[in-house]
Amino acid sequence: MKIQELDDFLYQYTKAEKRHMLTEKHVLSKRYQAISQISYHGRDIYQFTFNTLFENKYVCVHKESRFTYIPEHIHTVIEFLYVYAGTCTQIINGERITMTQGDICMLDTDVPHSVEYLDREDIIITIEMRKEYLTQGFLSRLGDNGIINNFLVNTLSLNASHDQYLLFKKPAENQIHTIIQNILCEYYEPGLCSEKIIDAHIILLFCEILRQCKDWQFSSKQKNNRQIIEILNYIENNCLTATLRDTANYFGFHPNYLSAYIKKSTGKSFKELIILQRMYQACFYLSNTDMPIYEIAAKIGYDNLGFFYKKFEEIYKMTPRLYRKLKSDALNLSVH
Repeated sequence: MKIQELDDFLYQYTKAEKRHMLTEKHVLSKRYQAISQISYHGRDIYQFTFNTLFENKYVCVHKESRFTYIPEHIHTVIEFLYVYAGTCTQIINGERITMTQGDICMLDTDVPHSVEYLDREDIIITIEMRKEYLTQGFLSRLGDNGIINNFLVNTLSLNASHDQYLLFKKPAENQIHTIIQNILCEYYEPGLCSEKIIDAHIILLFCEILRQCKDWQFSSKQKNNRQIIEILNYIENNCLTATLRDTANYFGFHPNYLSAYIKKSTGKSFKELIILQRMYQACFYLSNTDMPIYEIAAKIGYDNLGFFYKKFEEIYKMTPRLYRKLKSDALNLSVH
């Protein structure tokens, strides 16, 4: 399917939408009779498992039906809800949120939410992912290029608490819409290697979202994430010179408070984050330059080569030399 054909396809009435148009606005589809409910904080809500859709798949794409609403539910998968056109109002854990064209809501598992009535102009696309999809292998493909990336992608990893959401408002320059369009074209009219192409576009989707992470609006439980991201950004930009005291002064905190806050928010100490960010820089030089390893160590602030080797091997479970060789071999393999 070509992008030029996509809008016409999405605005066509599906069989379900035609049925909804003949039904009163607040009457649920009969399909909900077959969906199980669970007790959640004293109230019964639906649980969406997507078992049928996910047969032999890790990712599913869906256009939500218009002329109806989606009652309160939780799901066992991670969901990206994208407003392709029009608007969408959700009630997420009791909080009413209205989204407009270009906005994305990333919903973790076990987040109670509902979607209010969708009208003719409201084209809402959801991308569901099994939790297993966000393996370390997938996340590593986003690039080892910073502690902010590491922090954000882990909020939706298998080890996360799975009860949060992230709201990403449309940026001024929106590349995400084109990425979503490409995913939809491959999904609705699959061809040779469509699954791999969709996988590649989802990598691009994650990368684009991470690139613009400073524009994120976090759920009430996660509003402190904005502050920790600002702190992580400061550490990224000043990892060669930053001290705990300097960083605390910059943000107006006592060093002891900042140290505890960083540890609680990231699971790592200030010193560990400094080392981790320096190692990310080392990985970049190992992958993209022929610079000798001792020069790389010095460039990221380590005159003690033995200490550099020790910390690198602790993090990556291999020597810098082997890391460079594996990256070079992978690049040569992709070229040939």
